[in-house]
Amino acid sequence: MPDIGVGKHKGGQENLFPNFTTWRQQIDGKYWFPVYTKVDDELHFSTGDVHVRQIVKYSNYTRFGANVKITYEGQDISKGQPQSGTQQPGGGTQTPPKQ
Repeated sequence: MPDIGVGKHKGGQENLFPNFTTWRQQIDGKYWFPVYTKVDDELHFSTGDVHVRQIVKYSNYTRFGANVKITYEGQDISKGQPQSGTQQPGGGTQTPPKQ
């Protein structure tokens, strides 16, 4: 099914773009990525029609990774260990148990 392009006329400027179709492929056995996009359409501007033909091929997908260190007020925040009095998801706060 083709993706739908939209055209607008705003303040004397024409912002038209063509309908296009994108094919996706399962790259890593889990996620679907675009591998091919094709355009073959006619744009109808007030100054005349413009035929647009374009093919885009996507390749060489690579996994991105990064190491992250989170600090709060100069102190490391360890994964899974909320700091005393910090805001928790859902709006509550967590304080360490009394010993």
